[in-house]
Amino acid sequence: MTGDPTHDPAAETPAEMPDESTRQSARQGEVPTSDGSAPTATDSGTDSAGHRLSAALTIGNRVVVRYRLEEGSQARATDFVGELIARNDDFLIVDTKKERVKLIRADVIAAKDVPPPASRPGPAHERVSADDLETLMAKGWVATDRAGLGDWVLRYAGGFTGRANSALVVGDPSLPVDRAIDYVERWYAERDAPPLFQVHGERGFALEDVQAGAALLERGYVAGAGRPDWTRVLVLTGPSADVPPLTTESVPVTADAKLSPEWLMTYGRSRSVVPGATEAVLTGSDGQLFLSVRDEASGRIIGIARMAIHPGWAGIFGVWVDPEHRRRGIASTMVSAAAMVARENAMPAIYLQVSADNADGIAFWQGLGFGVHHEYTYLAQPTA
Repeated sequence: MTGDPTHDPAAETPAEMPDESTRQSARQGEVPTSDGSAPTATDSGTDSAGHRLSAALTIGNRVVVRYRLEEGSQARATDFVGELIARNDDFLIVDTKKERVKLIRADVIAAKDVPPPASRPGPAHERVSADDLETLMAKGWVATDRAGLGDWVLRYAGGFTGRANSALVVGDPSLPVDRAIDYVERWYAERDAPPLFQVHGERGFALEDVQAGAALLERGYVAGAGRPDWTRVLVLTGPSADVPPLTTESVPVTADAKLSPEWLMTYGRSRSVVPGATEAVLTGSDGQLFLSVRDEASGRIIGIARMAIHPGWAGIFGVWVDPEHRRRGIASTMVSAAAMVARENAMPAIYLQVSADNADGIAFWQGLGFGVHHEYTYLAQPTA
C-alpha cells in the first residue's frame, strides 16, 4: 500500500408521557437541584439501581431509557428515546424531538446509549442518514472549541485539521441560511480564524443543490479552498463482520486507551501537529484506542491508527505506515484489529473518511469491504 489510506482531509414514541408539570419543566431545559442551583454532570448522592443505570449514559448521545410510570397508569413503564441533554443527582433531561422530558433517576428501570436511528432499509452501516452519520463522526473527532447553531456544529481547534476547524452543516441552523452564515463568519472572526464550512450530500452531489452550498457559492466561497484533498472527501462505511480477521501470521498490534508521547510523535511524522490542540482532539471522544505496530528489530513504532468508539459504531482515523515498511500488510492488519474490537463490543458498523483524490487509499478500503456512504466538501473564502 502506498500513502496514507485515510488521507486525513485537513490534514441520531413513548406510549405514555409524564404529567403536564413534568413536561413543562422539561421544555424549559432545566433540571433544578434541591437548592435551585444549576445542574451538573456529577453522579454522587442516591445510589438506587436507576441512578447506577443512568450514570452510564453519555450526555449528548442518543439514549433509550425505560421509565417506571406512576401507580394507576395503564402501563407499568414506557421507553423514551432521544438525546440526553442534562443529568444531575435526581433527574435526567431527554430530548425526544417531540419534547424534552424530565425523568426521575430513581424510576429508571433500564438505560443505554444507542446508535443513530435508521433512515432507510439495509445493514447498519448503510441505513443511517448522512446528517446523523456526520453528527456521529463529529463526536469521534472533537474540536477544542465548539458551539451549536441549531443542528449546525461550529468547531475550532487552532487550525488542526479541517474537521475540527469548520462549521458542520447538518439539519436546521434555526435561522435563515444567510443569517446563519453571517453568524458563523462572526464566530470564526472572534477567534481570528477564517470561516470554513463542511457541506455534504450524496455521492456526486452538486453544491448548488444544497441550500447552504448555493448560498456560500453566491458569496464567493470556493470549494476545496485550493486544496484537492478538501474538494471532495468520501465517507466510507462497512460492516465490522466483513473485515478480514487477524491470522496467526499477522503482525502484533497493540491497542492503548491512552495517547502516548511516542504515538503522538509518530503521528507527527505525516501530519502537522498543533501543540495542545492535537492532543486534545485525539483524546476528545467519549472513547478511543490508539493502535500501533512495532518493528521487531528496532522496537520503534512503524504503523499507527486511531479508533473512535461510539454506541454501535467505530471510527477509524489516521492510518499510517512508515514508508520503509509499506506493502507488508501492516495497515490492513491494524484495520483487522480495530474490526475485531468492534465486533467484540457490539459495534457492527465502521466509518472512515478518505479524500477522493487518493486513489490508492480508496482501493485499499474497498478491498476491505468498505463503500461510499456519502461525501462532503469544504468551502472557504478565496485567498487574496
